[in-house]
Amino acid sequence: MNSIFTPEEITALSAEIDRQLTELRYAPDSEQKQGEDKISDEKMLVKQTAAITNLTQENSQSFLQKFGRAAKSDLCQEGGMLNKQWQKWGDLDNKDAVERLGAVLVTMGFSGDVLSPLVVAITVIIIHIGLKAFCEDYSSEVENK
Repeated sequence: MNSIFTPEEITALSAEIDRQLTELRYAPDSEQKQGEDKISDEKMLVKQTAAITNLTQENSQSFLQKFGRAAKSDLCQEGGMLNKQWQKWGDLDNKDAVERLGAVLVTMGFSGDVLSPLVVAITVIIIHIGLKAFCEDYSSEVENK
């Protein structure tokens, strides 16, 4: 498979994903509302959702719905490469995620300067909230949120 990113870009994007996930893991608990897991996850992901809105020029929730449907076979269906990784390890390999999710973004028409920050934001969201939650929230065929 031809990569849309160079090995150096993949390494840099993977490091940025790790940096943002670490930032999220160590965010002060005061930013979270007690008993509102979904709300607190969305509040914690302000940086990523703002990046998606800025880069795509559309509401992050509606974009993630489109993306979730486009990536459904790889992420959410049994046998998909990233789904298998998640089932086995409860995590995704950043480099594989960058490659696979970047390819989905290209098929959706994204390229150039928006591709790298967009793939980072999406990967961080998926790993942070978990693959199962992402698939439940964003991969259904018709959803009005």
